[in-house]
Amino acid sequence: MVNKKIIFALYTLIVVCIGFASVLEKYHGTRFVGEHIYGAWWFSALWAVLTVAACAHMVKQRLYRRFAVILLHFSFVVILAGALTTHLFARRGSVGLRTGIPVSAYVDDVGNIQMLPFAMTLKEFRIVNYPGTDAPLDYQSVLQKADGEEVLVSMNNIGHIDGYRLFQSSYDFDGQGVILGVSYDPYGIAITYFGYLLLLVGIIATLLSRKTQMRALYRKAIQSLAVVLPLFLCVATTQAKDGLQVVDKDIAHRMGTINVLYNNRICPLNTVATDFVTKLSGKASWNGYSADEIFTSWMIYYSPWEQQKLIRVKNRKVQQLLGIGGQWASYSDFLDGYHAYKLKDAVDALRNGDGSIDRKALMEADEKYHLVEMFYRGQFIKMFPFRFGEEVNWYTPGGQSLPKEIPVKEQFFVKQSMDYLTESIVTGQRDRAFEIIAKIKLFQKEMIGDLLPGESMTKVEIFYNTLRNWKWPVFLALTLSLLLCVVMLAAAVRRTWFKVLSLWFVVLYAAYVTLLLGLRWWISGHIPVSNGHETMLFMAWVLLLLTILLRPKFPIISGFGPLIGSFCLLVAMLAGSNSQITPLMPVLQSPLLSVHVMTVMCAYALFALQLLLGVQAFFLIRKSRNAELERITALSQLLLYPAVFLLAIGIFLGAVWANVSWGNYWSWDPKESWALITLMVYAAPFHKTSCAFFRKPLCYHGYMVCAFITVVITYFGVNYLLGGMHGYA
Repeated sequence: MVNKKIIFALYTLIVVCIGFASVLEKYHGTRFVGEHIYGAWWFSALWAVLTVAACAHMVKQRLYRRFAVILLHFSFVVILAGALTTHLFARRGSVGLRTGIPVSAYVDDVGNIQMLPFAMTLKEFRIVNYPGTDAPLDYQSVLQKADGEEVLVSMNNIGHIDGYRLFQSSYDFDGQGVILGVSYDPYGIAITYFGYLLLLVGIIATLLSRKTQMRALYRKAIQSLAVVLPLFLCVATTQAKDGLQVVDKDIAHRMGTINVLYNNRICPLNTVATDFVTKLSGKASWNGYSADEIFTSWMIYYSPWEQQKLIRVKNRKVQQLLGIGGQWASYSDFLDGYHAYKLKDAVDALRNGDGSIDRKALMEADEKYHLVEMFYRGQFIKMFPFRFGEEVNWYTPGGQSLPKEIPVKEQFFVKQSMDYLTESIVTGQRDRAFEIIAKIKLFQKEMIGDLLPGESMTKVEIFYNTLRNWKWPVFLALTLSLLLCVVMLAAAVRRTWFKVLSLWFVVLYAAYVTLLLGLRWWISGHIPVSNGHETMLFMAWVLLLLTILLRPKFPIISGFGPLIGSFCLLVAMLAGSNSQITPLMPVLQSPLLSVHVMTVMCAYALFALQLLLGVQAFFLIRKSRNAELERITALSQLLLYPAVFLLAIGIFLGAVWANVSWGNYWSWDPKESWALITLMVYAAPFHKTSCAFFRKPLCYHGYMVCAFITVVITYFGVNYLLGGMHGYA
């Protein structure tokens, strides 16, 4: 008994220390927590004592007779041994290289000069851009050893020389020098990777073993009944206005098909217009006008459009500073009688520490004002490309100075075409406007035709822009999901017509989310799991897929899966600024990252289902419906296995990706730390044989509801409060 209490006390203490350290890092920095907590002797001692105590307890309980269970626990012992080996014997630092100068030493983490067993020279450094843009796709350093052998170091491609690993860190502004990270850890990495392999084998063995609790839980859970979560939904309405100068709808639509350089990628102007209008008003249309009509009309008839109340300002104090009576402002409302920016003093005061106005609300209003300023500077209409050798530069229409290398004829077209287009629109020459738009497209094709997206791709992206800004499917899905939960309490739940109807709803719902993900994948060229908007979409898709696959055996999933998926879509919709499609930064292009994120998001989806099962369990306990409670508990415990296993797999896949990309498989980044906390918190209920607390349904479900807080902190709290290297996630 004492031994078990020591184990749980140490386990809890380690979780608390990791969580405390992640918060402390925000205020005192990474180096401070590295020295005083993660790298401190007492922290290593805590892990060591916990490991010894746990091993002693397993021997005492004769768990070595259960192959799957002992293999799982032994894998963690091996992983910890690898981490200790890395901590004690690994060497890390950085080395600066200049072209043509041999170097045979590096600077370690504490600033001492350390000799390398070899000499290397930077032969060449190059930046590879995305085709047709000036956005970096990759950073490549070509190193030459003393024997003449060349070694390439690039993003996601670490160079190896005599056991030392070299990875890109930064480069000099003149392009003639680089700083490479240096790592030497042949033993710690090997031991840790072996531990990951054992963990994977242990997970598979546990899932296949007949001696685990999974089969008994399956038999209990298979008869689970449905549940209800009553909620209230409000849907907003739109307004309409008339009497404004607006460009012809067909002209605006054709303008939307012109390619521009935006967010470091080539896309139709419709994408720019959609993001522009959505940023200002909160939706992709206003007053019955499409984004293309608004964007193009503002370009042509800018003066009257400056007076239109299409910029949404939610905060009352900001509204007072602007002198407006409601939440809708025009661009002219941001300027006083002397054409000075009204919010300038408030923004400056905020940056100096003044907290009298909500920071987020003020910065949001400030961003909208500067968005229009960027629009006037032409930063959203870079539509004239010109190729200089292997490089391509994009230029805006108008009178800006152009390089002398561009022929006079092309310079004239860049400077005058939009003026001619404006004249045609204002004078009502519709056919001439179409002709000029066609000439702009022809100019682009002659300059960089091989780099432009095809006509079908342009149509797909415009369709996707329309689809991603529809809010009614999200509210409709949320409403129907709530109704589904309510109806499942009625007798109709067992009727054939209801089963067919609910199945069709889930299938159509899943098809809609699949369409969103598929289009986004096609347009971006990478698996859509690179930001908050995409991971929420993916989580909704996983939940709906689980619903379709599990509903024949577990009808309760039909109520929970679509509901949680709808909330995921709602979060994705609210994260509108994150819905923009941008090229992935080089370090995010590894396929390991996509698998890592997808695996973790699947685990989070299952944890969310367990949260709702826990809420339903409280209602069953109050009504003393013990038979249903037993099945609900069995289902929750059954889902715990794949959920924890997926999270564990996701964590070690992330560690492998980090090792390949950053040269370090674990750095105690806040996101890593909280992912580990989540794993440890959810792994505890597996040990109900040793802990009577988890054998009581009320205690178990209460714990599972509270445990979801760690998921929320890991996914949202770290991103918005703690930061770290995973700030993009």
